[in-house]
Amino acid sequence: MPRPTPGDHYPSQPASAGVNGYTPPPAAANGQYAPNPFAIASPTAPPPAGGRALPTIGELLSAFKRRWPLALMIGVVVAGLLAAAIWLAMPSGKHRVQATLQFKSTLTNLLGGNTDLNQDQFDKQMEGHKKYMESKDFLDKVVGDSKVSALPSIAAAPAEERANVIRAMFTFKRESPEIVTLTLNGDDPDEMKVILDTMVTEYIAKGVSDEKRDRKKTLADLEKSLEDVQTKIDTKLKAMQEKRAAAGGNDEVARSLMASRISTTEGALNRARGDATNFKGVRDQLNSQLLDGNFPNDPADLEEVFKTSTQVAEKQKLLADARKRAKQAEAFVAGDPARVEAEAGVKAAEKAIANAQTDAVSGVADTLKAKQKIRINIRMNDADQSYQLNQKLVQELQRQLDELVEEQKKSKYNSFDVKTAEKDLEPLEKSKADLTKQKNDLELIERNTSARIVVIDKPEIYKNFNLKQKSIFATIAAVAGLLAVCLLVSYVEWRNRRVDGVDQVVAELGMRVIGTIPAFPSRAALRSGETGANQNWRFILNESVNSTRTMLLHTARTQQMQVILVTSAMQGEGKTSLSSQLATSMATAGLRTVILDCDMRNPSMQKLFDVPVAPGCAEILLQEIDISDAVQQTSVPNLSIIPAGQCNHRVIAALAQGHPIEALLNRLRGQFDIIIVDSCPILPVADTLLVAQHVDGVVFSILQDVSQLPKVQDASERLLQLNIPLLGAVVNGIKPDIQAYGYNYVKQLPA
Repeated sequence: MPRPTPGDHYPSQPASAGVNGYTPPPAAANGQYAPNPFAIASPTAPPPAGGRALPTIGELLSAFKRRWPLALMIGVVVAGLLAAAIWLAMPSGKHRVQATLQFKSTLTNLLGGNTDLNQDQFDKQMEGHKKYMESKDFLDKVVGDSKVSALPSIAAAPAEERANVIRAMFTFKRESPEIVTLTLNGDDPDEMKVILDTMVTEYIAKGVSDEKRDRKKTLADLEKSLEDVQTKIDTKLKAMQEKRAAAGGNDEVARSLMASRISTTEGALNRARGDATNFKGVRDQLNSQLLDGNFPNDPADLEEVFKTSTQVAEKQKLLADARKRAKQAEAFVAGDPARVEAEAGVKAAEKAIANAQTDAVSGVADTLKAKQKIRINIRMNDADQSYQLNQKLVQELQRQLDELVEEQKKSKYNSFDVKTAEKDLEPLEKSKADLTKQKNDLELIERNTSARIVVIDKPEIYKNFNLKQKSIFATIAAVAGLLAVCLLVSYVEWRNRRVDGVDQVVAELGMRVIGTIPAFPSRAALRSGETGANQNWRFILNESVNSTRTMLLHTARTQQMQVILVTSAMQGEGKTSLSSQLATSMATAGLRTVILDCDMRNPSMQKLFDVPVAPGCAEILLQEIDISDAVQQTSVPNLSIIPAGQCNHRVIAALAQGHPIEALLNRLRGQFDIIIVDSCPILPVADTLLVAQHVDGVVFSILQDVSQLPKVQDASERLLQLNIPLLGAVVNGIKPDIQAYGYNYVKQLPA
């Protein structure tokens, strides 16, 4: 530490004034020094520390700054525990099992003909399907299946309530006019899959059975109608024959009529052969597609894939934005860079969306291929059935044509009105043709009973672990826990009322601050070997201690004080470090200084100066040694130390008597200019109050962010109640603003 010139801090004094102009206080008549009561009164009475129930936001933030590592550490642990607890406590969502069916309202003939249901009729039919699948009769059939009845959730329910268990989970939703989704929502997806599989199987079997029954009835009605029409035709022909007989006969007219019937039959035969050929061609073409495995994708399937692809949706949005910019750029002339760039952006977006669509289709290519394969199989089966039926129709028409030709050869006809006969037979022949077509179509449906109900997607499990809601609530709980812990730690820290600055000491404790000591750098900073930073800190430390020394010496000279006690409210508030720093500074200023370690219960001063702990103050108080035997020189010129010694109950009892410590201090007054007494903290033990009654003044050590205002106030009030002079407080642990205080103005001086 640099040794200042005496004139730097003190005015010139006569030679008889003592060392460096410092004059010890005069002795009393009995040779002892009379105490000089000196108390620094605050301008106003200090407010009660911790008197308010609620802190301000600024006070909470200040408290949080002091304890933020602890708050964050505890907060992270609590947040993690809360998040884990919420995650585990929240139940998983309802799992879903879903199947998709197609109910065909139109059976498409491969040659273009359709067998349609009226839309209103189809809607009513679909509503009937829904009611039937939700009915107790249908659900009882499902429950009656051995696989379903063996399921734990079904077996555990009363027999009369099992259908209701399934009904509570079941949803029948019409996605489009012909597409229906069947869904079960519940906790056990495997059980639900068994139930939905059974429902689909049972329903398709029931639907096929009902359709067969209806078709058989319709087919019987058509056959009866055909018989009635044929009877009418035969009656008409018979009447025509009777008319010919009555007219005397006319072979030429009869042959014309027969030729007309033969021509009509030949036309029907040719059409039937053409239909058979077309059906066979369609069947062979579809079979070729199956063998090649090259199935064109259905546009509706592709559209559905594009709708569900997030990548395609993003590219469509980018394309829309690009087209919008291009539309705005049309205001520029052709060739303008902005317009060219906008048009290029549209082309790039169109290419990107094409690539995205290709990627989306490639990701579900197997699924699309399977759907197309099912459709082609159904169409090929229909084509084959239609081909077989038309082949039979060809045979039947060929037989009829052969009979007519044979009859034409053998018959002799009478003359009658051909035009009138043809006019009478025309509606009957047309009705017969319509009824025959309906019969053929119905027979086609009869041979392909599964075509009306198609399973597009078999029952599939979609598990729902409620991850989104769990994540949201766990995050909220974690954030709330972290904030709550930070708030709680800040509040507790505020309740402790730790000193957070010099202004607080003056405003709330009413103490005079005679100095500040900078905070020690961290061990990591010291180990890092940053020489410049360490030297800068040491310079600030030296200047801060010297400033405090100057304030103390000024008070000591004006108030005739020589013995200064350094104490604190509680342990760990920097009193021992402050004592050693003040004593060293005064010794380097040329004053004969001694440190008296009266913290005999927990001594540490001997460690700072590397001297033995005994003999010392304890042995002097017990009158076991002379003072001169306990005084030890240190490596600092003009600085001596009396260590604490070995403390015991006898030492504390001697301290309580008062005379031994008073005699010790009086002896030291005559030998040294300044006596710095390092004592115990005030609140834990009474030792300091016993010693303080024999000193000239007390310096209070306060450690920023550690010392608590209520405890400091309590300790200072104990001193004042005993009329012990309180010279002021020194605040340790200050983080100085080097630029603000100008510490970079004066460079380190050489020793």
